[in-house]
Amino acid sequence: MKNKVLTAALLVCFFSCQKNIDYQPLQSSDVSSATKKGKRIYLTQTANVVGKYFKYSPGDTFVLKSVINYTYLVMNEIHDVTIINEGGVVHLLNGFNLANCRDITITGTGAKQFYGFEISGHTAGDVGIDINGKSSHINVNHVYIHDKTYGFWVKQEVANTCDKSLYYPNWYMDDITIHHCMIKRMYQEGMYLGSTGQNADRPNKCGGHPYPMRLSNISVHHNIIDSTGRGGIMLSGADKGENRIYKNTITRCGFEYNSYQGNGIVIGGNAYANIDSNTIKNTLCDGIWVLGAGITRVRNNTIESSGWLEGVHANNMHGISFDTRPSYPFTLSIFRIRNNQIGKHTDKTDIYIYNTMQYKDDEDDQGGGDLNRDDHVHGDDHGHGHDHDHGHGHGHGHGHDHHGKPVSGFDTKNNLIFNNNKGNAMIGTQSGIKYKTTPNP
Repeated sequence: MKNKVLTAALLVCFFSCQKNIDYQPLQSSDVSSATKKGKRIYLTQTANVVGKYFKYSPGDTFVLKSVINYTYLVMNEIHDVTIINEGGVVHLLNGFNLANCRDITITGTGAKQFYGFEISGHTAGDVGIDINGKSSHINVNHVYIHDKTYGFWVKQEVANTCDKSLYYPNWYMDDITIHHCMIKRMYQEGMYLGSTGQNADRPNKCGGHPYPMRLSNISVHHNIIDSTGRGGIMLSGADKGENRIYKNTITRCGFEYNSYQGNGIVIGGNAYANIDSNTIKNTLCDGIWVLGAGITRVRNNTIESSGWLEGVHANNMHGISFDTRPSYPFTLSIFRIRNNQIGKHTDKTDIYIYNTMQYKDDEDDQGGGDLNRDDHVHGDDHGHGHDHDHGHGHGHGHGHDHHGKPVSGFDTKNNLIFNNNKGNAMIGTQSGIKYKTTPNP
């Protein structure tokens, strides 16, 4: 569990921090491109907790100075401010925690170095940048995070709260952008975006099992992620707006050596995204693994050495694979896979589409029930030199009487696999999968 203890000492720090902060009127020559109004507020303590009663104005800039070794900056209910470095690279041990914040920019562009913030130093369960609660409209850029448990957390779990306003569908964490950051040597994920408890199977503080908060309009681009214990980028519960993961470089994922936890990019339950123009190399598991609902597009990615990591290999790993997981409300999954370049991997197929059709009992109509896998699904892993239509049967579970309602499955009309490996990709599917091999005009 992530350590988020705010001791009485920190509360003392919060109530006393204003008297130790330097105020300086804004001069035009001092203004970063990140902000054009407000004043610069210098945070000169090593540990800073800033809450809604802190004296600031929307448009202000909180400045961290390179001559101070900071422990953390925790903010709660702050809005419309920029956080920037000054004088060089600013070092933090425990990084940033934003709770219930909106319209915040964290940017390491205050000096000549490309990454103006550096967050490092490992304690069990620690996170470089944690965005939680009712936060929205957050932009983080030019930050270097290394030797932590997680690089980013962008989510709100149901545990330790009975506040219904924090559960789906009562709040979406909207418009979170992470770009031009570098993440290295994480003990777990590089980016953990959205709760993976999407089946309402995790208890809250009151013993209930609510659906966790979901995400919308997530953008992750131009980041470098290298050497993670588990996956590089994991996005779950993002079922609204435009979600994009593009132009990232992701290498060497899976040093935990768990054959389910070493993918380059994972789209989890109740999520979809456009995954474009990423470079993914040396992942213990698949380069891209999609388990979500709705339309996920995987285009123009370069994927190499899936299933191979530092001399260790895991069998049956593909460049790209899709499967389904329970969705609430039930939403069919659609794949659109085109123009990807897939190199070495440990399975004979470059792209594999599983078909895990799942049902729940009629009397359990609100999720969280027992899921029953379709026992009649069988594999069809024959690779082909060119993309072909591998439709088998007429939809999912055809010819079998299933009790209960479907909670996962693929659409049979709108899927596409086109021009991967310049038309020579090896494709494998399980029965029931249907897709087109030419895009619509």
